[in-house]
Amino acid sequence: MRNFDRLMAAGAFALLGATVANAQAGTPSGVPGSGDSGKITNSNRENNAGYNHVLAAGVKSQNAEERPTAQKKPAAGPASAADLKAGSALRDKDGVKIGTIATVEADGAVVDTGTTKIKVPLVAFGKDGQGLLLGITAAKFNELVAKAHSSN
Repeated sequence: MRNFDRLMAAGAFALLGATVANAQAGTPSGVPGSGDSGKITNSNRENNAGYNHVLAAGVKSQNAEERPTAQKKPAAGPASAADLKAGSALRDKDGVKIGTIATVEADGAVVDTGTTKIKVPLVAFGKDGQGLLLGITAAKFNELVAKAHSSN
């Protein structure tokens, strides 16, 4: 039995030695770029450049200004006194309805929110293609209205 174990161990070492030797031998010389990492890297770089060129030829790039947007907002500017008219709707900077203009006076316009009325300075109003607006959110406007009423 002892001789059998030695024979098996010798056979296993012989097989292991042959496998390691083959692994160290490398790839056959007929394989392109084998054994030369510089050639492989250059070949990969050329392949990637060719792929990118083909890919880019069929795709037109657009600048952000040229891309179509579903909700592109017209540019807002300051509103003049002539733009402020009683009954005009008033929105916040995001387009949310704040209220309507109740009256216009020399020092401001009275905004009717449906629950309260408050005078807003004329310089606070802006306009865009959709009408009058304020440069703040409806939430901020409501916060300022609550603060103004609590100080009275």
